[in-house]
Amino acid sequence: MSLRDDDRAVTVQIGAVLLLGFLVVSLSLYQATVVPNENRQVEFQHNQRVQADMQEVRNAILGTASSGSAAPVGVELGTQYPSRAVAVNPGPPSGTLSTAELGTVRISNARADDQATADPDYPETADFWDGEDHTYPTKSLVYRPDYANYDAAPTTVYENGVVYNRFDSGNLTRTGQPIVAGTRISLVALDGNLSRGGASTLSLDPQAVSVSTRTISVSNVSAGENVSIFVPSRLNAQTWTDLLNETGEYDPAADPDNDARVYRVENVESDGRDGVELYFEPGTTYQLKLSKIGVGSGVDDTDPAYLTSIEDLEENPFEGRTYPFVVESRDKYNNPVPTTVGAGSEETTVPDGVVLEPGRYRYQYTAPDSSTASSDSIGVSYRAESDDGPYDVSSPNFEGERVENVEYDVNVQAGGGSGGGNNGGGTTTPGGDDAFGSVVQQSFRGGPDRGYVKFTVTNQESSSLTIESIEVTSNGANRIYESQGGSSEGNTEFFLSSGGSDAIYESGDSGSFYSLGDTQQLDSSITVNAGSDLSVTLSQFRNGNSIANMENDEVSVTFYYSDTSADPTTVTFQVQP
Repeated sequence: MSLRDDDRAVTVQIGAVLLLGFLVVSLSLYQATVVPNENRQVEFQHNQRVQADMQEVRNAILGTASSGSAAPVGVELGTQYPSRAVAVNPGPPSGTLSTAELGTVRISNARADDQATADPDYPETADFWDGEDHTYPTKSLVYRPDYANYDAAPTTVYENGVVYNRFDSGNLTRTGQPIVAGTRISLVALDGNLSRGGASTLSLDPQAVSVSTRTISVSNVSAGENVSIFVPSRLNAQTWTDLLNETGEYDPAADPDNDARVYRVENVESDGRDGVELYFEPGTTYQLKLSKIGVGSGVDDTDPAYLTSIEDLEENPFEGRTYPFVVESRDKYNNPVPTTVGAGSEETTVPDGVVLEPGRYRYQYTAPDSSTASSDSIGVSYRAESDDGPYDVSSPNFEGERVENVEYDVNVQAGGGSGGGNNGGGTTTPGGDDAFGSVVQQSFRGGPDRGYVKFTVTNQESSSLTIESIEVTSNGANRIYESQGGSSEGNTEFFLSSGGSDAIYESGDSGSFYSLGDTQQLDSSITVNAGSDLSVTLSQFRNGNSIANMENDEVSVTFYYSDTSADPTTVTFQVQP
């Protein structure tokens, strides 16, 4: 028998080679097909999450614009592939979130309109909102994914309050439009520079630059010149029409009897930027709210754009008596912005004002002595210099129609008058409804919808007033609850403060309440010196056990004095947000 003819081991070797080849081919097929498919699913799921993140970013921007505060929002820029024992993954999928130049919002043919409001700011606001164009640069926020396998992934964009996906074949909106809601127009400009990439989660913190705390009324300038808004956008007119239709704001027939107010949407190019023009029905007063929000770095602050009157000065003051007036410096978004304001009169000196809140200032004007009726002019300005040099606020040539100025023309009455005895009322009886002048009302602890109301008045008497009792009435509630809180202002029904002294009314233990209409003596009296402020906090208005939403409700407060010869003083005001 010959060994050269023995080939029994060859079969085993061939089988091993074939098995190894099969494993190599299987692993290659797994790497080439299964791994990409599974990773594509991971990328797709991540893209769905990041689209939801962008909607949260949108909500945070809009929330910051209305409230001034917002918590940071996380954006998942990338993700991780699952670990694999034998197959190989590419680098982790990533993405980039960045701001992009969008263009300039333009509001045309909008003039301040006093038909829907009796607010005293109208004549002065109309100096700025006079029908001329107003422009507001804005940006978009863009997320671009960098995936290895999900080739059809969209770019997700936030612009003008709308989040949408941008595909090669077109755009798909993910949210509705927040600009138009009936007669309310709300615009949020976005500013700042941001460009962050990677696979980690980015914490985005919107910055409040100009919060929409003020709403002004506007209407079209004249027939044929309707209010319109150019919105820079990569979305075309048809998409914006669909968005308006979804919220019931589009009415091509311009029917004044329904709630829709946009009757035409057109594709327009402005300053080289694509966008759409929204045209609003004429003959309607619109409530305009504007704001500016920043992200990233390089966010510019706003500057004063006009000065307006919040509380007008008495047109026919009596000689020797002191009267308050309140002005507010606003940026071009119609929101308060702090600056330096000065006031002066042709006939008498106007002392420096008191800052009620950033951008809002209260002054006291004392009418000069006069044996006969005489005219006086009080000028107020936030600009120290004009093109021709410094403003003289007490000059007879003061230009009150300029946007940075407010002018009050008064006719001083010689003697007479009624109410408090402030050296000109013709009576020595203190107190009366003129003793505290006008109310400066402020919301408190979350605003009037939480039942808390706070206001400030000024003693306009020539002598001090000592308050011993108080009575409160309102059409919006039936009692004031002694609510729990972190300060004495929140643990009492009434909290009064003046000149560093405090006084309270507390009905009992926490959970007790004051019935509106009752007259209750304070736990201790409080003295308000002549010319000093009195701050009053009422907490918490309720209807039964339910917190009262006091917004727009009327509140009356009557003060009774330790001097029994003094007439009680009643102040009445409407609660504002």
